[in-house]
Amino acid sequence: MTDRYGRAGLLLVLLAGCTIALVSGNLYWLGLGPVCVMAGLALRSPGNLYFLLLATIPLSAEVMLTETLGTDLPDEPLMWLLSPLLVLYAVIYRKRIAEIKADGILTGLLIAHLAWIFMTASMSPDPLLSFKYAAAKTWYLLAFMVASWLFLRTAADLHLAAWLLILPMTFACGWILWAHGVTGFSFDSVNTAVQPFFRNHVNYGAILVCLLPLPLVLFRHLPRVRLLLLFILLVWLLGLSLSYSRGAWVAVGVGLFAAAAIRFRFLAAAAFVSVVLVSILLFFFIQGNRYLDFRPDFERTIYHQDFRDHLQATYRLKDLSTAERFHRWIAGVRMVKDAPFWGHGPNRFYPAYKPYTVNAFQTYVSENPERSTVHNYFLLLAVEQGIPGLLIFLLLIWRAFHLAGVHYRNAGSGLERHAWLAVGSMLAMIAWLNMLSDLVETDKIGSLFFICIGLLMGGNSLFRKADMGSPEEAGKN
Repeated sequence: MTDRYGRAGLLLVLLAGCTIALVSGNLYWLGLGPVCVMAGLALRSPGNLYFLLLATIPLSAEVMLTETLGTDLPDEPLMWLLSPLLVLYAVIYRKRIAEIKADGILTGLLIAHLAWIFMTASMSPDPLLSFKYAAAKTWYLLAFMVASWLFLRTAADLHLAAWLLILPMTFACGWILWAHGVTGFSFDSVNTAVQPFFRNHVNYGAILVCLLPLPLVLFRHLPRVRLLLLFILLVWLLGLSLSYSRGAWVAVGVGLFAAAAIRFRFLAAAAFVSVVLVSILLFFFIQGNRYLDFRPDFERTIYHQDFRDHLQATYRLKDLSTAERFHRWIAGVRMVKDAPFWGHGPNRFYPAYKPYTVNAFQTYVSENPERSTVHNYFLLLAVEQGIPGLLIFLLLIWRAFHLAGVHYRNAGSGLERHAWLAVGSMLAMIAWLNMLSDLVETDKIGSLFFICIGLLMGGNSLFRKADMGSPEEAGKN
């Protein structure tokens, strides 16, 4: 009887959507039926919605709803739907969820991270703009970090999640290679070829390289599908090489180094040394205004259409993107000096940074029509959330790397060890890429980052045959 009423209700919703679309002329109403189907499935089993969300990450496209407001479809609406359902889910299964292992220090740092964002948003000169950022950060944490902690409980769950990321990414990569091939794989056409799935070739190269550990681990442990995985790896490596993303190429070495560091127990030391070296380098450039020695030549610092010229300009520090990074980094450091504790408010770098720039570092793209930010996520945190916000995030990263090493050493099987190596490598590559960009705020890399954090928070309960299972399974028993 219930199923009959459910089918009748679904039919009515589909007819209502079609009728409203015809009457209003707005075709978006045709989506009313599918949205209700997803909502019904999600209410019965939020885990299904989470796995659907994973499959949409590589294929989602940025859509501008107005001149200043954009969203990523379809993954961001799925986050909006999943986040409140998880809150309801936690209330219903609170006793069972309380029994699931969670690292207390990492959990505390995540709470502190989110709480500090809301505190700095309340102190922001533009609270509405900053609270929009805080809201977005909340649903990212819920939809990816909390959901991964809840629903990735067994080896089977992790296999499913891996395939749901690998197969859509392979489709997107193949599509882009075909579109790029039409233009002869030229450097100046790569940003057009990656549309609509990616904003630019940097985002495309970033997610390709960060997902690379997944097929590598499966290749090692799934001999029956090795030919398929070998084909996928070859397609991805070809796509990565033709992405012309210098940061993504370097990230391959960073990931390999991180895997070795986890295996031989020097990852935390390497992370500490990296922070110290960056601090020393920053101090060197600030002292005596040495950074002025690296100001660009406005006439010669241009965008090169030939990739060989582009690489030569990069190591000579004459490349347009490198010079513009210096321009914004200098502004960012000066902004931190001006508001070191509370920062300038989340989501407020673009409205506030231009008075802090140095004219000697202006380039042809300094007008910044795309409204991009400082191109360094760590500096962006210090600018918008103050030095305390940056320190909380650095401690969070530190704890995550520490847990990757601990879980690797406590692993009970080769598959589990390699899985933790993959998680640690992905985190290291994400950290490296965010030295040159602010990709944690994007749906592609931000989702992977919080999935890794969610896995690390659950930790040793993964891969255990005696695992208690998900709260959802408990509700069925």
